[in-house]
Amino acid sequence: MTSHAQGPVTAISRTPLTLKLTVAALAGAGILSSASVWAQDAVAADSTSVVTVSGVRKAAQSAQTIKRNADEVLDSIVAEEAGKFPDKNVAEMLGRITGVQIRRENGEAREVVIRGLPGLVTLLNGREMFTAGKEGRSLYLADIPAAMLQRVDVYKTQGADMVEGGTAGVIDVRTARPFDTKGFTASVTGRVENRDKSKTNDPNLSGMISNRWKTGYGEIGALLGLSYQDGNYHDEVTWNSPPKDRAADLGAGISAPDELGHVLYQGQRKRVAANLALQWRPNADLEFFAEGISTEIHHDAERQFYVGSLGLNKNSSYTLIPGTNQVQTATSTNANPFALGSTQAPHDYSLGSQGAIGARWNAAPGWRVTTELARTLSRVRQEFPIVDLVAAPPTITGNTYVNGGAQFSYPGYDMTNPNNYRVATFFDNHNHAEGRSTDWRADTIWSPDNDGVIKEVASGVRVAKRTAAYVHELNGFQPAPGNIPLASVPGLACTSMPMAGDYGMASWVTPCASYMHDNIASLRTLFNVNGNGTRTGDDKLSQFNNQETTYAIYAKAKYGFRAGAIPVDGTVGVRVVRTNGVLNGYSQANDVLLPVSSSPTSTDVLPNATLKAMILPEVQARLTAGKSVQRANFDQFNPGVSYNVPSTTVQAVGTGGNPDLKPIEGKNFDAAAEWYFAPTGSLTATLFRHDFKNYILTSSTKETYNGIVYDVNRPRNMSKGKLQGAELSYQQFYDKLPGWLGGFGLQANVTYMKGELTDTGGVLKPFVGMSKLSYNIVGLYERDGWSGRLAYNWRDKYVDTFNYRGLGFDLIVDPIKTTDASISYKISEAMSVTMDVENLLDRKYHDYHGVASNPRDIRRYDRVVGLSLRYKM
Repeated sequence: MTSHAQGPVTAISRTPLTLKLTVAALAGAGILSSASVWAQDAVAADSTSVVTVSGVRKAAQSAQTIKRNADEVLDSIVAEEAGKFPDKNVAEMLGRITGVQIRRENGEAREVVIRGLPGLVTLLNGREMFTAGKEGRSLYLADIPAAMLQRVDVYKTQGADMVEGGTAGVIDVRTARPFDTKGFTASVTGRVENRDKSKTNDPNLSGMISNRWKTGYGEIGALLGLSYQDGNYHDEVTWNSPPKDRAADLGAGISAPDELGHVLYQGQRKRVAANLALQWRPNADLEFFAEGISTEIHHDAERQFYVGSLGLNKNSSYTLIPGTNQVQTATSTNANPFALGSTQAPHDYSLGSQGAIGARWNAAPGWRVTTELARTLSRVRQEFPIVDLVAAPPTITGNTYVNGGAQFSYPGYDMTNPNNYRVATFFDNHNHAEGRSTDWRADTIWSPDNDGVIKEVASGVRVAKRTAAYVHELNGFQPAPGNIPLASVPGLACTSMPMAGDYGMASWVTPCASYMHDNIASLRTLFNVNGNGTRTGDDKLSQFNNQETTYAIYAKAKYGFRAGAIPVDGTVGVRVVRTNGVLNGYSQANDVLLPVSSSPTSTDVLPNATLKAMILPEVQARLTAGKSVQRANFDQFNPGVSYNVPSTTVQAVGTGGNPDLKPIEGKNFDAAAEWYFAPTGSLTATLFRHDFKNYILTSSTKETYNGIVYDVNRPRNMSKGKLQGAELSYQQFYDKLPGWLGGFGLQANVTYMKGELTDTGGVLKPFVGMSKLSYNIVGLYERDGWSGRLAYNWRDKYVDTFNYRGLGFDLIVDPIKTTDASISYKISEAMSVTMDVENLLDRKYHDYHGVASNPRDIRRYDRVVGLSLRYKM
């Protein structure tokens, strides 16, 4: 049985009007499957005369009803209409949910954390879904276009019937099915996006068609959805390298970075997706379904790096940041500082698919049986050539701290002249990852017909077999075989992209990404790769090929009773999971590669209990407690250590795994008070606490290999950790205001949390990626065909990397502020037009080395203006 949130038990007394509203909202949101709607046919039949809300209000009402009636602590986002959301993909929309934080770069939202934690399970229609890669545990959520969605549920607690594997929570992406609607429906949306920094106009097209028919063989439904997205992007970065002690050249106690630089990102991502759903209901007691989804992505990017050494020496002139011993400005004359223009030209290809078949059967009065079988495939490959050019300007002047970032220039020297450069290095990098899984589950649900304490008993079994494989290149670094003037390689030289900010030097010469892709064989010959101009091989020490089989059983009971005048309901359950792994990789001893295999096993018992009390007709309190488990990412088990080949532009870094990692265990407690004062009005507060055991943290240590000191990153189990906090959420439409003012509404939420990890030596360490404070404020409007949204998100500073490069300080990200807006007009019942703006206030991303006056990056992103035309039938 898929993990639909369930409604209240029958012990709770509600008026007929309230029940009709609840059922209609749940059915409209797809929260009631066809099986659960059977029991409400009489009520649902006349609910359309009661519920007349649509669009933004309907979505808000459905999401509120789901949250109110769920057994677990969750928040949902529901489509305004079939396939209509104010965001382009799942990752974008999650940033508006209480306690969820995202980070945007490379043209879209990428990282998603729940309550500051990355350990989450991603589900598609209740089934585990993932994107292959080094980690390979979760789905890259930006790959699911909004046009295919019916809703998204974010579970912050997990019931015994839910797929295990995350200590942070569960994100369940629900796609549309034909039985979600009453009959024929179809829609098509055309969209164009203007991006201010990449200076492009990008097309997007999506459509969906669905119908259901009553035949002599029962009711049949079919749905097809298609989506095409073509997105360009431009990100730009100015950076400082980590501060170093300058006692040898500038004086005791003085610190300054070695280099300043820029990174300009330009990319184009083409994403094609399709989903298909079939449903067949031969009779009222039996239903079958088959559904599938597939997404293919081609992503070409160009990353232009510039590295400029400050050339600091005893003759350099400098000033300090007031009140510190940190260098602010420096000029090194006739020092011939190192200068490099480099282009990374990755081409990424990804294909992910999942297909499933299943059935629901009302086997007898009060008995329901469900089963489903799913197959998931994911393949990712990347070609990642890099070419470096070097120059030797005589003088540099730099400022390490201008508006939080770097600025530099080369007086009297033309950095746009190709004759001032030579070809220095070539990196022939590549990697490949694959993931496959077969997942079967079966569930039974018994609902007694008496009015006792036990309202429902569910049990089930799940068996899943999953494989994950990954490998990257061996010795991709290739130095130039002698002096190669840039002018001797026709077509390789390009001028860097224009920059939106003023960082001193406006442009430089860098390799052309198009030349690198079109002439990769010529570059291999020029650099004599492998001695014969062939592609670099695979690094066995990076390779893993793992299998993981899990067996799970669960039992869960719903109960309900009255404590005096107060209706109480809840659940109690337990899930038992056996995990058998086979880990295959390589290690190295005395420069000899040795195959390594291990077979870790674990058995986890995961209890869960919930309680919900209806204190007043509109006020309820809930308590939840449970245990969760999170397995290490697949690459973290790899026993080998893969060392890069360091150069002037590449740090000496090694990456290793730890085959002895234990699963993270979490004990989770939530207490909430919820006031639902209107169908689209609520005020809720939640206190939560997570206690962790064996939490995994990756940190860097110095290790020597072949005489070179490397920063080697390895994952390790910490001894324990805790995270606690509070969430407050408010939603209301102000319908009682006069006239057009009655169209306004507001959604607001705030999350505060704190926590730390304790290592085996008793040292406290921060949670990576956790912001103590975050909030969302969303102004809404809907009236007379007009609707609009103005959304502001603020996220407090957080630690990005603990003990950055083993230097003894953390890499910290400054608060992030994001503002988005949209306005829509309904031209007719069939047609609407929408304009939206992402990054309205041109946000900046800023991180720093330990203290704010030691900056690393200032990053700027596209402002995106989209215009959409939607037609539905």
